[in-house]
Amino acid sequence: MKKKMGLKIVTPEKVIYDSEVESVSFPTVQGEITVLPNHVPIISAIQPGELKIRKDGNIEYFSVTRGVLEVDGKSMMLLTDAAERAEEIDEKRAEEAKEKARKLMTEKRQDAEGYTEAVAYFERALSRLKVSRKNRRGGHRGSMEQ
Repeated sequence: MKKKMGLKIVTPEKVIYDSEVESVSFPTVQGEITVLPNHVPIISAIQPGELKIRKDGNIEYFSVTRGVLEVDGKSMMLLTDAAERAEEIDEKRAEEAKEKARKLMTEKRQDAEGYTEAVAYFERALSRLKVSRKNRRGGHRGSMEQ
């Protein structure tokens, strides 16, 4: 039997995931990190991108925004502004959001705060599109070989 550890994903609205998992891979400023059971305790900032959860020989994908992941070796807690399962993402809406964010970035070039916010929207839209397209290709519940 493979060892597992608890994972809880929490947004301001609700707990969207709470289960035992084999591993979690997530995006950070330094690149992607994978956490396995008995991992050394860490606290890491999460970048917008793809969260990959391995559970029972399958992989689930989520799109996540910025957040913080705390690992104590036995469990993980991800606090994030937003997270969506791949199958819940509306690709058309994500594409529209990307274009709207791109336009906003152009308009806000001279406004540092507005530009930063537009970039965050753009990053989220890109993440949602990547995860949605992976889901459409059938990769959201793939085998561990993926």
